[in-house]
Amino acid sequence: MSQPLQIVLQIVTNTPLWVWPLMVLVIWLGVLGLRSRTLPLWRLAILPVVGLVLSFVGIGQAVQPALALVAWLAALAVALPLGDLLGRGRTVHRLDDGRLEVAGGWFMLVFGLSIFAVRYALGVLFGMAPALRTDPMWIALAGGVGGFVAGIGLGWLGGVGGRSSRWVRRLGRAPAGILLAVVAGFGGIIAFSTPGELPRLLAGDSLPGLSTWNWAELPPVQRVAARDGAPLAYRVYPARVDRAVVLVHGSSSASISMHKSAQALQAAGATVYSISLRGHGGSGTANGDASYRTQLDDDLMDFIAAAGLTKSGIQKTLIGFSSGGGFVLRTASGANRQAFDAYLAISPYIAPDAPTTRPAAGGWVSVAVPRVIALSLLDGFGMPWFQDLPVVRFATASAPSENRTPVYSFRLASGLQLSRDWRREIAHIDRPMIVAVGANDELFRAEQYAPLFKELNPRIAVDVVPDLGHLDMIAQERACAAVAALWQRLSGESGT
Repeated sequence: MSQPLQIVLQIVTNTPLWVWPLMVLVIWLGVLGLRSRTLPLWRLAILPVVGLVLSFVGIGQAVQPALALVAWLAALAVALPLGDLLGRGRTVHRLDDGRLEVAGGWFMLVFGLSIFAVRYALGVLFGMAPALRTDPMWIALAGGVGGFVAGIGLGWLGGVGGRSSRWVRRLGRAPAGILLAVVAGFGGIIAFSTPGELPRLLAGDSLPGLSTWNWAELPPVQRVAARDGAPLAYRVYPARVDRAVVLVHGSSSASISMHKSAQALQAAGATVYSISLRGHGGSGTANGDASYRTQLDDDLMDFIAAAGLTKSGIQKTLIGFSSGGGFVLRTASGANRQAFDAYLAISPYIAPDAPTTRPAAGGWVSVAVPRVIALSLLDGFGMPWFQDLPVVRFATASAPSENRTPVYSFRLASGLQLSRDWRREIAHIDRPMIVAVGANDELFRAEQYAPLFKELNPRIAVDVVPDLGHLDMIAQERACAAVAALWQRLSGESGT
């Protein structure tokens, strides 16, 4: 027996037994519909209701039922008026006792057979190509086909019975009204929810000691190309070739802000690659934006390959500050975790609902929460639409520039963070990692880091540096020395 026939046989044999008598009933009702009949309205509703119920079953079996439901509603709205036209073409007379005298026709038989034909065609297709079950396009297509069949049936019922019963017509119109209301509500939220303006917050916007820097020590910006051809900017602080650190800046900033941290790590023996993430510091193609949510992950892999850091014998550590620290946690818990030997997160942003996060990050961040929720729902449905819209604004007076990024798009902000399941992700980190935070951090609650990581992943050490604030951790000499010492501990350097 050929494989396609085996798949069909398997689908038939695995079909629940209750489906077969239901199919016989549907065909019987369809055959009866070939001739003129006198019957109550509820008898006409049997086939449309069967089509509706089976389409709901299809939604429930989908891998992404929410996406299937959206496609179902959209197709239903299109099919309802078509079914209504078909129903209006049938000759119907209302009798004094409330029954309907309906002329015969092919609709009931064709409609009944189509219900099962659609179900089995999709079953055979998904049986022969199981990967299609998880493909968003095919999930939407299956949901849409079910919605179209259900819409034709309900619309036909409204067209036939609506002339004698107003509630039937109202029932048929209800799904379209619901869909329009949902679309209008989503559209309004996405269009008009924006991050608010904030007064400048020095604790997040003023780097201590900047005026005393020796700018001649700042390495020049270099660039490599990402897989889409966009530039990725970075600065190199050379030292040992077998000890590499990729250093990630915090929110709204660029590689220049990590200069003092890079120098301290360089003095400790690391060759430091201080990068500017896409959307920052001249990396990418647009300030504050990426092309898709996971592009920062791809950029990081592109960078270490282009910089020659995939060669054997190089011990690699990923270190990041604030939002960059959150990116370190994301990388350490994600698909690219094996790319680095160790991780160090400095004052990391974890999640909006983490106990370490102050409200609005201490006044540093304004978030368009309704827009974030709406875009997250769309993304969950497999529709990454409108993700270039801004959702985060920082409390800086600086305009977009080579060194400042005051606003983030949805996809850039999402690409920096752990997911909503951040607790599970942190618990699964299995590479050597240390978290460092200043005891006087103005944006995050420093005292909450140790108990949180002890609860979620005791393998991750937490070091609280006394008497230091948020930006102090990347600018003050004592903090930078402490971070360098922690890196040496992770690297197993002697004398630490």
